[in-house]
Amino acid sequence: MIKKLLIANRGDGACRIARTARALGIAVATVHSSTDRNAAHVRQIGQSIEVGGGPASESYLNIPAIIAAAQTAGADAVHPGIGFLSETPDFANAVEDAGLIFVGPTADTLARFGDKLQAKREAAELGIPVIPGGDLASDDQAGIAAMTAAMQPPLLLKAAAGGGGRGIRVVGTEDDLGENIASAMREAKAAFGRADLLVEQYLDRPRHVEVQLAGDGTGAVMHLYDRECSLQRRHQKVVEEAPVAGLAAGLRQNILDAACRLGAQAKLRGLATAEFLVAGDEFFFLEVNPRLQVEHPVTEAVTGLDLVAWQLRIAAGDGLPLTQDQIPVHGHAMQARLYAEDPASGFAPATGVVRRIDLPASPVRSDMGIEAGEEIGPFYDCMLGKVICHGEDRAAALGQLRAALADAAVFGVPTNLAFLGDLLARPEVADGTADTALIDREIASDQSDGRPADELFALAGALAMLQYRSGAESDPWQSQGGFTNWRLGQSRRRPSHIASLQVAFGEDSADVAFSPCDEDGGMSVRVDQALVELALQPLDDGAYSVAIGNEVQTVRAVCDDSTVHLHGAFGALSARVSLYADGWQANAAAVEGRVLAPVMGNVTKVLAKAGERVSAGDVLVVQESMKMEIRLTAPCDGVVATLACAEGDMVARHAFIAEVRPDTT
Repeated sequence: MIKKLLIANRGDGACRIARTARALGIAVATVHSSTDRNAAHVRQIGQSIEVGGGPASESYLNIPAIIAAAQTAGADAVHPGIGFLSETPDFANAVEDAGLIFVGPTADTLARFGDKLQAKREAAELGIPVIPGGDLASDDQAGIAAMTAAMQPPLLLKAAAGGGGRGIRVVGTEDDLGENIASAMREAKAAFGRADLLVEQYLDRPRHVEVQLAGDGTGAVMHLYDRECSLQRRHQKVVEEAPVAGLAAGLRQNILDAACRLGAQAKLRGLATAEFLVAGDEFFFLEVNPRLQVEHPVTEAVTGLDLVAWQLRIAAGDGLPLTQDQIPVHGHAMQARLYAEDPASGFAPATGVVRRIDLPASPVRSDMGIEAGEEIGPFYDCMLGKVICHGEDRAAALGQLRAALADAAVFGVPTNLAFLGDLLARPEVADGTADTALIDREIASDQSDGRPADELFALAGALAMLQYRSGAESDPWQSQGGFTNWRLGQSRRRPSHIASLQVAFGEDSADVAFSPCDEDGGMSVRVDQALVELALQPLDDGAYSVAIGNEVQTVRAVCDDSTVHLHGAFGALSARVSLYADGWQANAAAVEGRVLAPVMGNVTKVLAKAGERVSAGDVLVVQESMKMEIRLTAPCDGVVATLACAEGDMVARHAFIAEVRPDTT
């Protein structure tokens, strides 16, 4: 049996592998890049060795450094995890050349299935249907264009090496073929080190069906049933489920048999996933991924098996734990991938610090690869983790997953949580008829919900003011609970005519002003020219009871720096809040054009310069105090006569900042 395992990966996959290894009595260690020193997998696993810089090419793809790390840690086996080097033959060889156990298929299997053209040829030789086209691969742009000449669009350009949706382009009759070829080649080269492409016929609205395989390395191979991964965006899986719904029994068995023949032909050792496209009553071979898949938890849920334990036992030489007729299937499971991304901006990856994560309770399974306080950088995949639900049937699993995602919240970075909720509510998902192009065709093109309601501007402003008035850095002479420093009154009052805050959700912004707060936490809030009646009562653990009109709902909130992160029945939103400073000085300072600092704080931005003409209300300087931005504005039209601060200065309360010489014309 393996005694100590080095996990050569990061994120939720590394954490998940470590849990099983420890349960089997195997000690664990891992590796990290210089930017991942405080990452979740480093903290959870407990022993980690730095293997290079932030870019994956310097660290998680650095084979000599990882082999050295395994030797330093005293490991006798290496698990490649998911992604990075998990399908790299040279890595498998290097591990075994160092006298260590590689937890995965042999280098020969990795090479055969890693080459898409070779894998397709093997499938065809076994009599398995393959997609028309794709008989040759080329890294010559003119040669690839020539391959397309005899084919009818739409066509699929696909990287000959690798997988995961990288290096793939769909080309229609009106698309720029040359640019699509060049783009796919660049992406393939960057992702896999090879630019050669296959050209295949593009199938219209197929389903993506895959089979989980396990083999002992001698030719004995079994399946652990099937999964569906049709819900994808840009060829990246978003929601997966097991088993496949609505698949005819004969078609399902033909797909399972084809997958097992592929695994047996390659003498598969460990786990692999054979993937197919299904169109009507036909199926076509797509590829084989000889590694642990991100979506493996749904197979674990319906079979009750631990697939990582299978990997470790097979690698240790113990063979297959069960026979084919001993593999059970119970109920239905669904999984959603949680990404740090902005669906409204074409699913652009998001970076930033995760301030808080709220996940649904058991029996929902949440495999997360990040913790609160951790920063998401630009170097790695933006997947945060997965949420997995298991029910007695598909309807139950879908209902549980929708409820779990509605209850989950991530504060600090944009995520696809709201998008997932909308996706799972679609009728195509409910009846199991979704195809691989559903998201790109009908959903991804319009993810903007328009300007948020006035009530959300009011709520974000009120929470920011509460944080500002009662935070740990506020005046020590003031109370630390509730709406401190807000005048109390028995009746509702009108908001000030001068805005206290500017609140912005993305490009949408509003000026917000408040009335004094009454004894029940209620107030009138002016959002631009609209009035909102709002009552806000703090609950436990960052939650608030919010009453707006006749509706009361619980809202969770996290305030950091000048941002308020909200989660409620409206979904998840983040607002940038700036404190206006011109109101308190408007009467006196406007006469003389002097701008004074309203509080002690740092000067973070200087937006004006001496001699510049400005208009009343123009922002001259941005100051930061108590983790909030304060916008110091011109009190009148005129010319900046004096500017007495610079970026980085710490200025005292009422310190002279600038003078605007008023216009005399």
